[in-house]
Amino acid sequence: MERAGLSSAFVRLQARFVDGLILRSLRGHFRAIYVRGASPVEPKPLILFANHHYWWDGYLGYWLIRSWGRRPLAWMEAYRRFPPFGAVGALPFPPDDAAARARTVRRTLEALQSPETVLLLFPEGKLHGETERLLPFQRSLHWLVRQTPKALLLPLAIYIEPSYHQYPRAYLSVGEPFSSESLNEEAWLCEAAQALQAQLNNLRADAQRTISEVETVERGYRVLLRGRRSIHERF
Repeated sequence: MERAGLSSAFVRLQARFVDGLILRSLRGHFRAIYVRGASPVEPKPLILFANHHYWWDGYLGYWLIRSWGRRPLAWMEAYRRFPPFGAVGALPFPPDDAAARARTVRRTLEALQSPETVLLLFPEGKLHGETERLLPFQRSLHWLVRQTPKALLLPLAIYIEPSYHQYPRAYLSVGEPFSSESLNEEAWLCEAAQALQAQLNNLRADAQRTISEVETVERGYRVLLRGRRSIHERF
């Protein structure tokens, strides 16, 4: 019991460290982070499927899930480099270890039985810089949905707008629950990608049209986190 208590305390310490690291990183890099879309209130596990165009995507998704008071979960390819991220929901998903990936999938299915769990998934399968389009979705999203029928599937569009200010602004948009009647896996994945692509297009257009925070709020966004103002705003 004593050893278990020490282990739990260590995990909590790691979680506070990683949480603080992510907070400092986001505040230091962005002018602000905005989000549109209601916080899910249904007592169901969630799968957020998002585009993967930026190094910051995992941090941004984590902070959104954290703001909902839910338990985040994410597959992390580079987990071995920084295992403390496991304390805030990261699970190892190394490309060179099929057994480790299988264990992570099993743990994910177990975690998605809880209504508190939110899995952040990047179905494109890799980070890429072609920000105006999505890569074809991999099979994992469709497979997970079939294995967890109680989970709610939500598209999450992420866009970073570098213009107008010294520091970029990050925009997140949570879409309506996605479902498809298609029995064909490829067609189902194409429909999911199209839903996210449409949402991403709208998000990009909003971000490029707004300069002030007042304009952003008028378009239905709220401030998720404030960061650093431009130098001319600080002096």
